[in-house]
Amino acid sequence: MATTIRSAQVNNSHAATEAIARETETDVEVVKEIYDEELTTLATDAKITQYLGVLASRRVRMRLRKH
Repeated sequence: MATTIRSAQVNNSHAATEAIARETETDVEVVKEIYDEELTTLATDAKITQYLGVLASRRVRMRLRKH
């Protein structure tokens, strides 16, 4: 990943993936995989990383709704 993600963001990502899994009734591992993909995609070109978790969560929810 081009941008280093701080440990607080990693902890938040765990909570976010669990919440999304509950909301969408999807396996946590599937949500984590999609979340990691989205976070990596966003972080590649990000200059400001403060809101990457929020943006990644939104994109995960959008992807899961399409399925």
